[in-house]
Amino acid sequence: MMKYGAEHVEHRFTLTFIESEVRGQWRDIYLRMHLQAGEAFPEDLIDPSVLVICNLQGEIVQIVLHDEGCDCEFQFTYAEKAQIENFVQEHVNV
Repeated sequence: MMKYGAEHVEHRFTLTFIESEVRGQWRDIYLRMHLQAGEAFPEDLIDPSVLVICNLQGEIVQIVLHDEGCDCEFQFTYAEKAQIENFVQEHVNV
């Protein structure tokens, strides 16, 4: 996770499914993040979570890092996005 425009730092975390909601042509999937031992969230993140936006066929359109349930100034690295994509494909029925 990194602030927009900053150097990226990879974080190791696991994910759990919270809920899924259909919104018109989109399916929003909400995930909770759990840091692995020895990891720490960036200082300015208070309660990060993940919003994965898919089309109704299950294709991921966007992955958004939320803090306290809202968009924030942080984004995921490519490796972190790949981990989230794999989790959704393996563990969430879309």
